[in-house]
Amino acid sequence: MKLPYADVRIDARGAFREPEDVDAATALVATHAATDILVLCHGWNNTPGDARALYERLVASLVAVRGKVRGSRARQFAVVGVIWPSIQWAPEENSGAGAGADTSADALRDEIETKVQSVTARRKLLALVPRLDTDPDAGTEFIEVLRTTLPRSSRGEDAGALRVFRSASPAEVLEAVRGGGEDAAPALVGGAAVLDLTPSAADADGGGAGFFSSLIDAARGALNIATYYTMKERAGVVGRKGIARLLQDLHETRPEARIHLVGHSFGGRAVTAAVDATAAPVASLTLLQAAFSHFGLARNWDGAGTDGLFARVPEKVKGPIVVTFTRNDTAVGLAYAIASRLARQIGAAIGDENDPYGGIGRNGARKTPASLPAATLREVGGAYAFEPGRVSSLNADAFISTHSDVTGRQVAYAILTAVERGA
Repeated sequence: MKLPYADVRIDARGAFREPEDVDAATALVATHAATDILVLCHGWNNTPGDARALYERLVASLVAVRGKVRGSRARQFAVVGVIWPSIQWAPEENSGAGAGADTSADALRDEIETKVQSVTARRKLLALVPRLDTDPDAGTEFIEVLRTTLPRSSRGEDAGALRVFRSASPAEVLEAVRGGGEDAAPALVGGAAVLDLTPSAADADGGGAGFFSSLIDAARGALNIATYYTMKERAGVVGRKGIARLLQDLHETRPEARIHLVGHSFGGRAVTAAVDATAAPVASLTLLQAAFSHFGLARNWDGAGTDGLFARVPEKVKGPIVVTFTRNDTAVGLAYAIASRLARQIGAAIGDENDPYGGIGRNGARKTPASLPAATLREVGGAYAFEPGRVSSLNADAFISTHSDVTGRQVAYAILTAVERGA
């Protein structure tokens, strides 16, 4: 790190794992007389080592472009990296065990070992793996056991799909994640590119069914969706309880410092939940391929007076809110696409801006009165029209190639520009 840096580790309940982490972070901002505190939060697929490596790459880019942002060199930055227990989601290249992925029983066992926290459920699921693809009843049992691992409830615009996951027959759930059924489109693209139903290379000669062609594949898909809801709930808890408290501690230690939040993936959900919960002032908020609904910041998104879960956030951020989005991010579209299938909302627009289950990292902020007209992520030195209290959704197709490709200099330049405009 070329900027002063400290870790703060937060557990799944939103508690600080070690109180001395907070002491080190508050000492950092005080010792370095920070004028600006950058709080970074990673998302899924990140071990602590992965998270720190992500932060190092992003900070290196921030340092590299610092001279291109007016006033940035005069600021004294301190960086606080949040480390929280994010469950492995899926390999970046397929984001859901799609075509080209290892679909063996061994791969499914590995994912169960990694993703299922309950010892009892993990043991039962592992015992079912040898029966999948030979015993149809095993698929039913797999879904029933998997349901026991789900959170009790879900808040937000995609909550209905969790209710369907709980209440639909196991056969319906498996059919939804397999991409089959009478109402399935022949190829679902856009934000749900992971639901490409074209045959994989392995099926080219044999005429296989393609994506989720077996019960093992369907089980992996269902496991990913269960993981999504577990991670969604955990990110909210980490944000509301852990990060919100951290922000208060940092503010009390150095009240004159401006606090800027940067969240990637489910870390975007965590920092947004933190803003919603904290009394500490937040100068800017940047959401990099965030994993929550594109109506999360909206007002009256359904025409029936329903606001997004984080509709108050634009009113609480004193400076700009910046959102990157891209069609290249297939990972952020996975859960929303499956949610649409589970809720029987099948169509060619699945996952895109017309899908009620679309993700903000795919489509930007939708139906959000605080939004400025959608713009693009620019090269270093480009002009931005960021405004305090307004949401700027930036199409990042040209610079963000995958869900985790968020540490480039163009991204860093946008973050620092938002920081410069932060109140």
